Amino acid sequence: SGWGGETRQNHTYKLFVRGALVTVLTIGCTLGALNLAVMGFGADLGAVWTPLIQAHGYAQMFGWVGLFIMGVAYHLVPRFYLRPLTRPALVLPSFALVALGLALRFVAQPFAAEQPSAAWLLVLSAALGLAGMTLFAWAMYDTMRHGADRFGTGAHKQYIGAGFAWLWAGHAFTLALMLYLALNGLDAIPAGLNAPYLRAVLSGAIVTTILGFTLRTVPHMLGLHPPPANAMRAILAAYTAGVLAQIAADGGIGGSVAASVGAGLEVAALLGFVALSGVFDLSALRATQLAKRNPWPERFVRTAYFWLLVASALNLAYSLSALAGRPVPHAFVASYHHALTVGFISMMIVGMSMRLVPVFIGAMNKQTNLAAALFVLLNLGNATRVVSEAMAYQYGGGFFYA
Repeated sequence: SGWGGETRQNHTYKLFVRGALVTVLTIGCTLGALNLAVMGFGADLGAVWTPLIQAHGYAQMFGWVGLFIMGVAYHLVPRFYLRPLTRPALVLPSFALVALGLALRFVAQPFAAEQPSAAWLLVLSAALGLAGMTLFAWAMYDTMRHGADRFGTGAHKQYIGAGFAWLWAGHAFTLALMLYLALNGLDAIPAGLNAPYLRAVLSGAIVTTILGFTLRTVPHMLGLHPPPANAMRAILAAYTAGVLAQIAADGGIGGSVAASVGAGLEVAALLGFVALSGVFDLSALRATQLAKRNPWPERFVRTAYFWLLVASALNLAYSLSALAGRPVPHAFVASYHHALTVGFISMMIVGMSMRLVPVFIGAMNKQTNLAAALFVLLNLGNATRVVSEAMAYQYGGGFFYA
């Protein structure tokens, strides 16, 4: 009955946020720190190393970021479209399926090569994740179809819709890869398949979704007029074409030419997005009362977009280097990945949460010192990781400990 049905769902997002935080504090950052310690001290985990790294990456993408996006979308999309969720019964099953898939992936992958049962648990984990994402996409698209969002630029609808489609495709891609591992007795995704997979999930699914929510919320946060819809749609088309070209190149189609063209399109599109969205418009920040009371959310958002531009510039530089016949080592690509995942994605999660997610709004507005400390630590840690990863490959020694 009206908003009553949605009101009963008001706190459902907390389950997803808690799941995301549990994931990042266990399989995510903790396992990542352990991996770095193993590298720094020269230990050898043998054949388990690559499967653990991939399980860590999957947890970060679909656990930390994926669950957070789902929870925030369940909370915000009904408010954007001025109607309750049309299918609230899908919310809890979507969480349970994705969370169970995450747990199975972490438990099964290190043993998939030696234990056929573990290999098929990997397939089951991916099938559960895809089922959960299907329920989520169904709930989102059905709500968006029956509602009307009259605020912001109309282009944000295409960005958010495309982001959800990319997320579903990322889970479908995962299922295909896990089937490939099970049928071939492998415990790790080969590099030739892992590179396009990571590109599709990170640049395709996650970045596109964040760009969409940025378009819908940040102009209001910063007191700006919405950017022109047609220009933003053209930027989305250019960005998507760039990502697709790079996915093809990662998969062996088009080579370094396709990679360079795609990376160039990506940089151009992101520069256009940042310019038109007004993310770096400092005068706008001083015009909002919220920014005067607590400027940290806007600082997180601005800094996140700085890191996104850094990541895209690194990506373009690496592509051009390969085009010139000097391909960069994997450690340099890892620097790009961390500039994107920690610098942009995690910084955006924190910044947007401080303005849009009720469970964080009160705490962060009352404890601005906590926000400041988190801001400094995230930036310092990310900058150290981005620089030291490449330096450790080049020079070894103390850079491993950084």
